[in-house]
Amino acid sequence: MNIGEWIAGETGVLILILSLIQIAPVKVNPWSRIARGLGKALTVEVVEKLEEAAVNEARYRIIRFDDEIRHKMRHTEEHFNQIMDDIQEYERYCKKHPDYPNRKAQSAIKNIDEVYRTCRNEGKFLV
Repeated sequence: MNIGEWIAGETGVLILILSLIQIAPVKVNPWSRIARGLGKALTVEVVEKLEEAAVNEARYRIIRFDDEIRHKMRHTEEHFNQIMDDIQEYERYCKKHPDYPNRKAQSAIKNIDEVYRTCRNEGKFLV
């Protein structure tokens, strides 16, 4: 028996066993588990790219918001709360991905935090 016949024989037996398990009224579903595992493996890169795109957008909003407050544009407390959520998401991502260029928003984040504290302490949010 050559290797091709051995693999074909072993593979055939494995496929038959997995199919019988699939058909049997058992809660184990090997084909679904295999397909789910393959699906997750194939989408990991796509999910990572989507996460990076989302954090890039958050960084853009952070820098834009900082520009607005530096130009003396006032904001509501809700708008500050939203940008603080963006900052939290951005910082969490940067911590998990040390290779991500995170220096681009550090001064903006510091300024937003200072202005937020001032607005909160002095009640200067746009109403």
